[in-house]
Amino acid sequence: MPDSSNAGAGATTAPAERLAPKQLQILRSAYKIMGLKGGIRFALQDVADDAGVSKALLLYHFKTKESLVLATLQWALDTVAARIRRAIDPIETAEAKVGVMLDTIFAQPELNRRFYLVYTDLIGQAARVEAFSAVAATFHDTVNDMYADIAAQGMREGAFFARDPHIAAAAMRALIDGMFIQWLLERDWQSSHVTYREMCKRAILAYLRAGESR
Repeated sequence: MPDSSNAGAGATTAPAERLAPKQLQILRSAYKIMGLKGGIRFALQDVADDAGVSKALLLYHFKTKESLVLATLQWALDTVAARIRRAIDPIETAEAKVGVMLDTIFAQPELNRRFYLVYTDLIGQAARVEAFSAVAATFHDTVNDMYADIAAQGMREGAFFARDPHIAAAAMRALIDGMFIQWLLERDWQSSHVTYREMCKRAILAYLRAGESR
């Protein structure tokens, strides 16, 4: 999950490698504040203070609050997708990829909590506002394609018996997001993090090995 020391693969305005250092600094601070105060319920001054810049400089780079939110979401989601891809690419078998993928996704309790608090806010906005819907859809397609690739590889290897890798990807996505939503509501969310990760591994592997109902 994104953190204050790891830049993502892109943002709304430009790929991360072409963003100015101040822009990345602002995005990291915005992501932190969005996790603490809500995806849209924060003040621009809070972000400026955390980033150590003036509000005027923040607006110079991102023009409006909505532009900042969209850029931050794109940066965070691209970071997550890139991190998963880097982790699974060297792994040989599909079953091993599932384990590595989930170890990567279930990174740390604090990072996962921040990401899913921001992400669930995005889902709410995406259901209402087209600009947010486009960001969410891009992330959805990118991640689902990775899941489908793993399912298809497992089918070729004879380890998984799902009949359609895209249906399998949707099921994997539902299991992962569903586990995280339940986990967010746990009072002992820090100590239960490993338990939810292992439950998620077992559920996904059981589904993939069994295949869809005929």
